Amino acid sequence: MGSSIEVNDPSTTNNSNNEKIQLSYNMKLALATGGIMGSFLLYGILQERLMVVPYKNAEGVEEYFTDSTFLVLSNRVFAALMAIVIVLKRGESLKNVAPLHKYVGVALSNFCATWCQYEALKYVNFPTQTLGKCGKMLPVMLVGTFISGKKYGLKDYSIALSITTGCMIFFLTGKISNNESSNTSYGIILMALYMFFDSFTSTFQEKMFKGYTMSTYDQMIYVNGCSSIISVFILILNGRLFPAIEFISTHNGVFFDSTMLSASAGLGQMVIYYTIKEFGALVFSTIMVTRQMVSIILSTLIYLHPLSNTQWIGALLVFGTLYYKSIEDSKKKHGHSHGGSNAATTPTNNNNNNEK
Repeated sequence: MGSSIEVNDPSTTNNSNNEKIQLSYNMKLALATGGIMGSFLLYGILQERLMVVPYKNAEGVEEYFTDSTFLVLSNRVFAALMAIVIVLKRGESLKNVAPLHKYVGVALSNFCATWCQYEALKYVNFPTQTLGKCGKMLPVMLVGTFISGKKYGLKDYSIALSITTGCMIFFLTGKISNNESSNTSYGIILMALYMFFDSFTSTFQEKMFKGYTMSTYDQMIYVNGCSSIISVFILILNGRLFPAIEFISTHNGVFFDSTMLSASAGLGQMVIYYTIKEFGALVFSTIMVTRQMVSIILSTLIYLHPLSNTQWIGALLVFGTLYYKSIEDSKKKHGHSHGGSNAATTPTNNNNNNEK
């Protein structure tokens, strides 16, 4: 009876603890995925509504809302105020953790990425804009390599190149312009700039989380606050601040749609910061791509975008590759005794000491 008590008891305890750690990791990842999916599916629908569908004024005349910078301002102010309320309610300090110039760098790249995303919808349709975002995995890896000194394996680059190939098939084998413009080249350039700036945003955020002991809300307050200042400055410089406000006040539905867009973006940002902090920029990119697949399907159903059979093949190549990647990541996690965020970001872990 004594022998049955002492057989491998420490090992059993360790295995039990490891299972709990793994379950905790999976639960956190599932919650992060669900939060991003819900908030940004709504965000995508409203984004397309605002940028490509006309609004009627009091006389019944239909006009398009064209001020992308104002939408960025609305989103950032809402997100910053949301974070301030949460911090005050939690009784935490509003003082910035990192030097202000650190936030300004993230805010500038974040503003540029979001502006390019909105502007691109004037020239390419939403499925094209959305699928183009999938290609940002390769820029994230390249930026991580040159900025953070990270190292990725041949398999990681093969996956990224496969995704890029699928995107190119989609772009080259069917209609990608929206109904109002044939200048698709400019739209593609804007999407390339979006991926460039967004890669810097994700990488810089990850570096800040690892370089400073800060909360999600600290970044939300100061990054969004700095981005708001940048947006106001540009609107004033271009003379578009008051015309944008006038358009919103004189056209039915714009205020509601822009407010809901800001709310979904603010909630999404909270989940984004949490995901980057817990799982890293590459895992965050993978979750966002899943959301983008569903967004494409919803957009084709709601706004009736015609896609060719070859375009669907390109999209399936992209998402099939990402599905394969998720299986490989799962195998890597199960291959380590302690799951945690290290297992999820195996390709990005080779140079953890260089993160600061």
